[in-house]
Formats: sequence, C-alpha cells, structure tokens
Amino acid sequence: MSSLTSILLSRGFLKVLYTGNMLWHTSAFVHFTFLPAQTMLRIARRAYSKDPHIASTPAGDAWHHDILAYLGNINLGFVALAALRLFSLYQSTNLASPDQISVTGSGDKVNDLDILALTVLGIANASQAYENLCVLRYTDRWIVGKGFDRITVLDTVFSVLDFAVVGAKVARGV
Repeated sequence: MSSLTSILLSRGFLKVLYTGNMLWHTSAFVHFTFLPAQTMLRIARRAYSKDPHIASTPAGDAWHHDILAYLGNINLGFVALAALRLFSLYQSTNLASPDQISVTGSGDKVNDLDILALTVLGIANASQAYENLCVLRYTDRWIVGKGFDRITVLDTVFSVLDFAVVGAKVARGV
C-alpha cells in the first residue's frame, strides 16, 4: 500500500475529513439559513448589475432569502451524516450491527459505511463544485467559480478528498 493510500485510509485522516465536511456544511447551513442577506451581499454581484431593479437590491429580496434558507437546510443532513460517522470513529466498539448487508460484498460493514457516507458527501460537494466551475463562472451574477473564492475551493477540495478515500477503500477491496 502506498504512503498516500495509507494516509487516506488512516483513522486520523478520516476523523479530520469528517470534521472538515461537518464544519463546511455547518457553515453553509448557518450562512444560508440565518444570514441570507449577508450571504447574498458576499457572493452575488447584484450591486454591479446593469439592470437598475437588480442593482437596487444587492442583498436580494425575501424570495432569494427563502431559497437560500432552503439550500441551507439541505446542508443539515450532510452535517448529521458527517457527525454520525465522526462519532462512530471515536467509539472503541464497532457500531455496525452484524445483520447489515455489506455495500461492497466484502463483509466489512464499518468501511462500507465510510464508502457510503463519503460518496454522499462527495456528491454533495462535487455537485456544487461543478456548478461553480462549469456553469456559474461564465455568468456575471456570482463570485463563485471565478478564482479562489472559498466556496469553490472548499467544495472542490472536499469532493476530491471524499472520492479519494472512497477510491482507496474500493481499490483495497473493502
């Protein structure tokens, strides 16, 4: 096993990765749900719009805030998923019940839970990274996808790390 694979599969790295995912999705939950106007001011370019109606509401309106709150609340499920896996990593006993079905057919239910959880978290992060890098960067409405904004960077980094661990676990034949 290569040293990179050893790092990716280590218990310590998994704890850091789940903690990072949990904090990242907690941040999205808090900012989108409870601070939609500030979030719109930070990530939208409404103030620079040529349309005077749009430029007159740089923080968006109640409709925008409702949509942001909806998106923020979706992140709460990802927070719970990462937190539950992190909690289980800190437990000394195997929390997987013996009657669970192995996702990969290996019989290793704890590693299967990591594959499942990190696939879900990876898809959540990658879908946003894709949208930022391949769609939104070509508009003039948002700051995301145009450089080193933290949303694009962290969505990309977490999706790469989540899928790297999944790939390493699957390749190892878990």
